[in-house]
Amino acid sequence: MLATTQIESIAVLDMGSNSFHMVIGRVEHGEIRTLQTFREQVRLGEGLSDEGKLTGAAKQRALECLKQFGERLEGMSAEAVAAFGTNALRVAKNSRAFLRLAEEALGYPIEVISGIEEARFIYLGVAHSLPSDASSRLVVDIGGGSTEFILGEGFQPQLMESLPMGCVSFMDRFFPCGELSKQNFQNAVNCASNELMRVRRRYRKKGWEGCYGSSGTVKAIAQACREMNGEGDIDLPALKVVKKQLLGYSRVSDIDIEGLKQSRRDNLVAGLAILIAIFEVLKIERMQFSSGALREGALYDLIGRSEHEDVCMRSVKSMQQRFSIDTDQAERVNSCADSLFKQVEKEWKLSEKFERQLLGWAADLHEVGLAIAHVQFHKHGAYILSAADMPGFTRQIQEMIAFLVRGHRRRFPLKLLEEFSGKQKESLARICLLLRLSVLLNRNRGDSASPEVLLEITGKRALALKLKSDSFENYPLTFAELSAEVERVAVAGFELRIVADC
Repeated sequence: MLATTQIESIAVLDMGSNSFHMVIGRVEHGEIRTLQTFREQVRLGEGLSDEGKLTGAAKQRALECLKQFGERLEGMSAEAVAAFGTNALRVAKNSRAFLRLAEEALGYPIEVISGIEEARFIYLGVAHSLPSDASSRLVVDIGGGSTEFILGEGFQPQLMESLPMGCVSFMDRFFPCGELSKQNFQNAVNCASNELMRVRRRYRKKGWEGCYGSSGTVKAIAQACREMNGEGDIDLPALKVVKKQLLGYSRVSDIDIEGLKQSRRDNLVAGLAILIAIFEVLKIERMQFSSGALREGALYDLIGRSEHEDVCMRSVKSMQQRFSIDTDQAERVNSCADSLFKQVEKEWKLSEKFERQLLGWAADLHEVGLAIAHVQFHKHGAYILSAADMPGFTRQIQEMIAFLVRGHRRRFPLKLLEEFSGKQKESLARICLLLRLSVLLNRNRGDSASPEVLLEITGKRALALKLKSDSFENYPLTFAELSAEVERVAVAGFELRIVADC
């Protein structure tokens, strides 16, 4: 949670598939007051090549925008700024290399959030814009590359889904060169309807009392409905009137709706096709536009107003239950890892807010792969954690946890370590070592007491693990494993000594 009493302003930057948005706000009396908003149409999703990579032109547009935003953020503390990418950066094959350049241009870390995390932020933003009540709500957000669906009550989302259909990707696919036709429009509606079949049954079964749409696409459609029908709320008859009007034009560039910006006109027809499919498949009667959305939700999340519990820990507990993890063993490893962490954090300059949490999450989940098979379960666990939807976690953090779980036993995964940045490499290598030692020291799984140890830093990458002298006789198997560990961690550049502490 951000200590809002210590800062003047907070900022959220959303690197969407269509536009980059930045909001600067201030916390006053527990609420967020918006000070400035910025929007640049970067069309990052449009820049994906046939090979699924961001093109040079798209990257250049993004970097120029980030440099401008970075100038406004200059001087703000890193904890007061949240910058994240959505669908385009989730799917781009070269996003990791681009993010290094993007962070340099912006001057702040950038995270890539999952579709489920994006949905959580959206719901939180919408919930804060509505009167507080216990009624069930369906929230729909049509973005540039994906559309999020959230069912919830109050501030609590209950069902969250992200489907790969957005106004930018649908424009490129169904309306090439901006040409409009009834057939292209119907093709877009049919494609969106097919995607929606994945969520129809679950959402219709649970039901909702109110329906809200958020973000620019729904806002533009609501404005078009108002201009043509005199009503701001959206229903299917109004959408069909807008459809008839739009298909009266031969090209997107010809669309002329009073008060609608050109940047919104460019994607309006694709967004309309998606929204008509949503109304038809989910049987929505009426939708209201909500001013709250992704960025507002991220702002509230930044100051810890999302819920009265730790969202990340809730995700960890859910994973433990879902994959039948031995929580007693996880707690033993976690406690041991935390003890070792405290012994070296000052000399290794580790962060209690980041590395300590990362180590704890990895300890809690290090046996998740046992749900698949005992053989190479560390590899199974790494795959699960890198691919699963875990609300509260960014994709980068999940990749770090996956690396730690992959590296908690057997060979030290040096090749995987190379995928991280220089600063992250050293940090991950160190906490991976702490996790490995904690697992080895608790291999008896509580059937007997674990040996008492003291971890001492003796050099830049040299450590001494001190055990009571009688431990060498009382824990022969543990001692043998620790001795073998000396050679395993040596390949990562660590000099580990196992010594008797009389």
